[in-house]
Amino acid sequence: MAVPALASASEHGFRKGPYLQNVSERSITIMWQSDDRASGQVRLLDKSGTQVVRTIASEPDEIHEVVIDKLEPGHRYRYDVESAGDTEGGEFATAPEAGAPFSFVVFGDTREYESSHLRVVERVRREVPDFILATGDMVNKGAIEAQWQTFFEVERDLLRENVMYPSLGNHDRQGAGRTADSYRKYFSLPENSPDPERYYAFTYANSRFLILDSNAYAFALTDQTAWIEQQLQEANLDPKIEHIFVSMHHPPFSISLHGGRTELRDAWTPLFEKYGVTAVFSGHDHCYERAAHNGIHYFVSGGGGAPLYPRARKPSKIDTEAVKYFERTNHYLRVMVTGDLIEVTAIRADGSIMETTTWGAAPRPREALAGLQVGGPPAPADDAAAVGHGTADQDGEIREATAAAHGGFGTLGFAGLGMALLGGLALIWSLRR
Repeated sequence: MAVPALASASEHGFRKGPYLQNVSERSITIMWQSDDRASGQVRLLDKSGTQVVRTIASEPDEIHEVVIDKLEPGHRYRYDVESAGDTEGGEFATAPEAGAPFSFVVFGDTREYESSHLRVVERVRREVPDFILATGDMVNKGAIEAQWQTFFEVERDLLRENVMYPSLGNHDRQGAGRTADSYRKYFSLPENSPDPERYYAFTYANSRFLILDSNAYAFALTDQTAWIEQQLQEANLDPKIEHIFVSMHHPPFSISLHGGRTELRDAWTPLFEKYGVTAVFSGHDHCYERAAHNGIHYFVSGGGGAPLYPRARKPSKIDTEAVKYFERTNHYLRVMVTGDLIEVTAIRADGSIMETTTWGAAPRPREALAGLQVGGPPAPADDAAAVGHGTADQDGEIREATAAAHGGFGTLGFAGLGMALLGGLALIWSLRR
């Protein structure tokens, strides 16, 4: 696939953006950066894109952050932004109410490698996800403004129509104090933790998301751990929450160069197990890995553009036992949530599929599943169905894939059930999109 040339900031009249942040059922935040302290305005448009429904002014500044509220859940809107005489726009969708199916994309470790980063972004744009989880290391050095500029130029078309929720990577920090000043400046994130925006939580449909700061030397691990347990307790007590997802930069389990982080395994994975976290997404190692440990699913998605990592020569025993699949490739993950059913597909930058992993009990809406019977309990994490196959990569190494057949379902049978179910719900999904 040919990689299109990046548009410069001057061509757009906006230094960065506009881009979408922090969506809920009733609101969304639109951000942009202008070249000078300019005023601007956001216009909410009707479905045709020709009539202005509402106008919200933004005072003169370089970084603009405008909240549009009083929106309807699960609706798609069009908007445009005017700043210093130039106009850019796009579309966005508000979060649906609990019970609606949704999808999100996961990728990270883009760093300063714009060509490979752009190939991943152009493929992700074909997905039209509800939002994006970034697993960190968006830039190589967080103190260098030019690298943030490149990041936002590569992702300009993606982020003007998709909300991104980032995790803070070790390369995103800056200075001797490893602060997150640029990260905080360019992202508008929920301020619901003791260290606002550096780690935070949000709810989307039937799921609670915890975005953590896994940089061990940048914060008090015990303070964040207490907040994590409080969040997990509250999510478990909320009858509308069926899933808890965690995103952070460093992986608890990995057989690549960095390996799994012992301090995270000691402090956080017991909480994930105690409160039944659905899945944990990480980056840091530049590869794709799927792992399972004590009933919890773990995914490493660090193939967003930075140079790829091989396997470690001597990975630890606990990492080796946990990791079920490894591949050294640029990629992203597509995650689909339909009731209790979870489907994670690992997709290479060329669009080919590495594997699809499915687990959870299938919902039974009458319109989509008339006559379809599903029996048996959901498969545990270590036995989740996975579709994949081993092939030789460029190094002659064999990519690992597992194919489990448990709980009454063969590999293709259980994954096929997920695909059939999601196909049956396509009409419901399209009406919301």
